[in-house]
Amino acid sequence: ITDKKYIEHLSITDELTKLYNRRFFNTKIEDEINRAKRENNYFSLLILDIDYFKEYNDTYGHQEGDVALEKVSFILKKYTNRSSDFAFRLGGEEFGIITTLDKIKVIEFANHLKNEIENLKIEHKSSIINNYLTISIGITSKKGTDISNSNILYKEADDELYKEKKYEACIPVFEQILQEEQKALVDIYAKLAISYRMIKRFDK
Repeated sequence: ITDKKYIEHLSITDELTKLYNRRFFNTKIEDEINRAKRENNYFSLLILDIDYFKEYNDTYGHQEGDVALEKVSFILKKYTNRSSDFAFRLGGEEFGIITTLDKIKVIEFANHLKNEIENLKIEHKSSIINNYLTISIGITSKKGTDISNSNILYKEADDELYKEKKYEACIPVFEQILQEEQKALVDIYAKLAISYRMIKRFDK
């Protein structure tokens, strides 16, 4: 590799994670949208965010936070090995993936990524949704001819990410309500059982 190519590689690579950086993302998203338009192909954008990462850093320290970022990035890189797949660190704990997978396959792909990262079993006792480190993903997937511009596309994926995070934050609340309802039902059944036994005793 020549010095020029090496310097070029450094300029588009995130130093910590070795994924492509935000600068390259801004260029590549335009290139791949134009390619999708020319080839009438799908363009899918995934925006990923590590859940409760601030709390993770507060609990385990920034050095462990960097290790977690590297481990997550390794999974993203491992599963974006096709020539039409690109993984980026967009900043902090936020990542992006560009792929040509269609609407169905990209959802399967996203779920696979979530499972793989959860299966890393990185302890996260400050998360309210899981005992291990997890990610949320916002997805938008369109045929090239249906894309107006990259800004709208990015906002769509980012909005979907926000919805997923909001939904996941509600899960523990729903579970607590369910547990309380179940406990209330158990109490009612217990009282009914006592009343039934008392009635049977009086019948005797």
